[in-house]
Amino acid sequence: MQKTVSSLIAPGLLLLIFVTSPAGMLTPEVLQLPVRPDGDTSTHHDRVPWCDPYGITILLMGEDPDGRFEANLHQASRLGSRWVQLMFPAFQANHASSTLPIRDHRSPSRRVVEQAVLMARAAGFKVALHPILLIQDPSDPHWRGQLVPVHRDQWFREYERWIVSWSQLATSCGANLFYVGSELSSMQMDQQPWQRIIRRIRSEFHGPITYSANWDAWTEIPFASELDALGVNAYLPLSESSDPRLEQLIQRFLPYRSQLLEWTKQTKVPLFFSEVGYPSHDRALETPWDQHRGTRVDMETQKSGYEAFIATFSGDQQIRGILFYALHEDGGQTDRGYTPAGKPAIETLRRYFRDRSENSDGLRSRP
Repeated sequence: MQKTVSSLIAPGLLLLIFVTSPAGMLTPEVLQLPVRPDGDTSTHHDRVPWCDPYGITILLMGEDPDGRFEANLHQASRLGSRWVQLMFPAFQANHASSTLPIRDHRSPSRRVVEQAVLMARAAGFKVALHPILLIQDPSDPHWRGQLVPVHRDQWFREYERWIVSWSQLATSCGANLFYVGSELSSMQMDQQPWQRIIRRIRSEFHGPITYSANWDAWTEIPFASELDALGVNAYLPLSESSDPRLEQLIQRFLPYRSQLLEWTKQTKVPLFFSEVGYPSHDRALETPWDQHRGTRVDMETQKSGYEAFIATFSGDQQIRGILFYALHEDGGQTDRGYTPAGKPAIETLRRYFRDRSENSDGLRSRP
């Protein structure tokens, strides 16, 4: 997602955002399909059954105070979520660096991540483990979708070593889903290194694996057929109006929905939303990737984004999961960040999970 580093990690550290193409500019006719070496775009033979994750993200930071994760886990439970996505950062120095990861106090230790997975599993959640790579230098005007390492082969070797080590932890802790990467848009077209990485991860982690693509670059994944599903981070801009009607927001989503459904139909690759979220400020629907763009706190705008998304996508059987973003800070009436805690949006999500649970239980109880 093209959001500031501070929206994920620490207030005051800002990345400049570069939006490459508005939603609705692509049509199903020009979608780039993942092609295997034999020219086949059908289901890859190594794929394992997809897990249909519906839940919410919890951020794990190295600087989190004691008890924060437990509080967020309790909040996820009260929401009625059955999945939690544990997302945590590592860093490289700048967009041209070929070495990673580097030491940073915002990166949680392996022990912290391990304990979080085990705690979530003990609480009855299914767990998606989602490591992400960020840029450390706050003066670098790039985000992780714009990496251009000086030594590209070295970058891939070091990335492979790093991400495979986390897949090993995912296995030892019993995680249910693992991400091989997230929003690395400028590195996505290197098909062979990603195929090698995926093969290595499959040798370590035997559950479903995925990749999380940015909202404007999800068709540009030549290794998509190697995944068990493709995740899309749905931070497309919806409206510049300060008070849009729900019908207008849904209309903005519909061309994007058509592209997604056509893509999964053609490729036979399952598709899900790996991140969906809105900050609680007055420009949240214009720049949903940035919690700092707004001029004032506006919790109703956050709620409107969730309502429009749910109204558009919740009934699609072709969409194979939704992970909302994200629990971390305490939230409340003065917070303009992403967390729905202490805001009207929390009831929107609680109602969504309740309705989904009731519908799923009803289907399971039928003869």
